Amino acid sequence: MTEQGPTDAPQRSPFARNIPVYYLFQFTRGFHLWVPLWFLFLHLEHGLSFTRIGWIEAIFGITAILAEVPTGAIADRFGRRIALAFGAFSFAGATVLFGALDYPLLVAGYLSMAVAMTLFSGSDEALLFDSLRQLGRSNAYERHAGRGQAVATASLLGATLLSGPLTSQLGFQTVVLLSAAGMGLSGLIALFLREPPRREAEISGDSSDPATATAPSRTGIAVFHEIRVGARMVFRVRPVLWTILLGGFLLAALDLPDFFVQPFIRSHGVDPTDALDRGLIYSTLLLPSFFGYMVGSIIAAPLAERWGEARALPLIIVAGVLCYVPLVAVNHLALVAAMACLAAATAATQPLASGYINRRIPSDQRATVLSIFALVSAVILTVITPIVFTLAEQFDFRAAYALAFGLLVAGGGLIWLRWRNVHLRSLEEDADTLGLKR
Repeated sequence: MTEQGPTDAPQRSPFARNIPVYYLFQFTRGFHLWVPLWFLFLHLEHGLSFTRIGWIEAIFGITAILAEVPTGAIADRFGRRIALAFGAFSFAGATVLFGALDYPLLVAGYLSMAVAMTLFSGSDEALLFDSLRQLGRSNAYERHAGRGQAVATASLLGATLLSGPLTSQLGFQTVVLLSAAGMGLSGLIALFLREPPRREAEISGDSSDPATATAPSRTGIAVFHEIRVGARMVFRVRPVLWTILLGGFLLAALDLPDFFVQPFIRSHGVDPTDALDRGLIYSTLLLPSFFGYMVGSIIAAPLAERWGEARALPLIIVAGVLCYVPLVAVNHLALVAAMACLAAATAATQPLASGYINRRIPSDQRATVLSIFALVSAVILTVITPIVFTLAEQFDFRAAYALAFGLLVAGGGLIWLRWRNVHLRSLEEDADTLGLKR
């Protein structure tokens, strides 16, 4: 068998089909009718207070934290394709439980969603990067990762347009249950992905015996070993460690207002359960955030190409600060535009940070390391979510936004300064290794 070289034309590679299948998977995965309604479903249908919802979110976060790195290691051990398919099927089942009117079943479904989501986390990015690497196009990762996010968001945008009117006619529970179908379909699509090599020996072809080159990825490597090696890699490669800390912090701080979009709109008199026209207005007011997320996903690659990560990431921080100012200052329905700006900043952060990380780690533990990246964001959100939900209930939304704004300015700025120093030092070390004078 002739080995596929990285310089061969993409159409001759069996991994070329992964790119369109990846986009199709992201589209079906993004069609969540329940996402535009989840807060109102818990608040109105189940009568939960903001504070109680905040604690449920914290438990959700703890569940994700406990599952995040092990599921990433499972993807590295058994395959990213299997992890994506199993995660989608599991999410479909969890959605059915979440739609139950029985409270214990709802909580069980919601926590099951957390575990299913961690099977996606890192696996899709790892499979995409290694597929592009096989095609000799790894420099296009940010473009495809950003477009994948945009495709998923476009699908969610379509679901949002339907969710409000459907809720006004069918009620919350039916709309939530309908969401399970899309995830089941995405699981079937994931099975059409082709698993790229997951070990550096397979990719580089260093081993003279193909059998021994492929053996490490299939036998003798336990999941706990993947976790240990991945964690050791993160702490050893300092630019990766600080990129994980910076990216995780930015994702958490920028994403916090998204938790309040639904009750914020309803607080201004727009309730999707009132009538069909109110459902349409509700869905329309949710659209700016999703458009913002699409824009941020698409511009990530141009930002990386034009400015590089060292300049693009601080631009994200500045954009986030500017978008937070009106949220803290006033309380008006027009602030959905500021929330859209924050959504764009959040979306751009993921491809920029993960692209930086991917180029500095080997394929063997790629999903594990990317899961550690997601873990950092989950830990931060788990800690502060109950606090901001309580602030919103005891005072108003501006109090919650003010806390998130302070975290972005203080924490994001300090972590970026440390990341910048580590990044510049790594560039100097690379130059010295190559015998160049800076």
